[in-house]
Amino acid sequence: MKQIVFSMVAIIVLFFGPANAEMVKIPWRASTQSSPWIPGNEYIDGWSKNFMNGTVEEKGKVKADGELQAEMIRPHGTKGPIPFVLMLHGCSGAREWNFASDYGEKLVRAGYGILVLDSFTTRGLGPDGVCSDPSQLNWARRRADDAYAALDWLIEQKIADSKHVYVVGRSNGATTTLIIMNRVIGDLHEHMFAGGFAMQPSCYLMKSVEFYAPVHLFLAEKDEATSPVLCGQMAESNRAIPVQATLWKGAYHAFEDHYSIRMFHGYHIGYNAAAAEGTIKAIIADLNVAQKVTR
Repeated sequence: MKQIVFSMVAIIVLFFGPANAEMVKIPWRASTQSSPWIPGNEYIDGWSKNFMNGTVEEKGKVKADGELQAEMIRPHGTKGPIPFVLMLHGCSGAREWNFASDYGEKLVRAGYGILVLDSFTTRGLGPDGVCSDPSQLNWARRRADDAYAALDWLIEQKIADSKHVYVVGRSNGATTTLIIMNRVIGDLHEHMFAGGFAMQPSCYLMKSVEFYAPVHLFLAEKDEATSPVLCGQMAESNRAIPVQATLWKGAYHAFEDHYSIRMFHGYHIGYNAAAAEGTIKAIIADLNVAQKVTR
């Protein structure tokens, strides 16, 4: 599949202007301990005490500490801590610039700061990211710690309102979002997210997971990469904090990306206007409601 690749800086500057876009480096932190995040499935962990842990994608390299790179944008004229949205890419990494530029622009215009977090570049991952990795759940668990490191940084720098930081993830980033919002994982960290939005996540083994804050799933009816059926079952299962799910009819995986339907690693992906526009409108509506409720 031939794909034109632009840097995240170029794309964000295109939409927001150079004064708004800022590249930042975030010190990585691991969870304080390893903890099985799926009840009854202790063999699935994914926790790493190292920034680089010697996987095939990391070419066997092990490195204890490191930094994550990210793009941060704040609405013009904002001062002090404001509500923020952390955006998580899928298995291809930060090259998924359509998602960041399109949704990011709409979120900033709605008054929210955004941080587009790149989990792969500073770990030396290639253009395919972890798309060929059959154990993406382990990467999703590692990326959950990346997200919490970013959350801590935003709060410590007095950039984000500690009570109003949300996470929006797509594909592998959506699976990461579910792990982030898992109460077991959240309890390992000082700060927690106010809510999570997961676009086409893998809900494998997550039916009984309890979340500590609201979670909204956005599913594609024709998704061949992650099962909308499993996610629907998860949303319907009883839990202390209910999960909301929206199923978009006729949509394939990666419906938020502005390119025609094509094959990618054996499944169809591509744009669906109703799903893409409906999802970001629903996310912003949920965020606006949350702000009103807590004020």
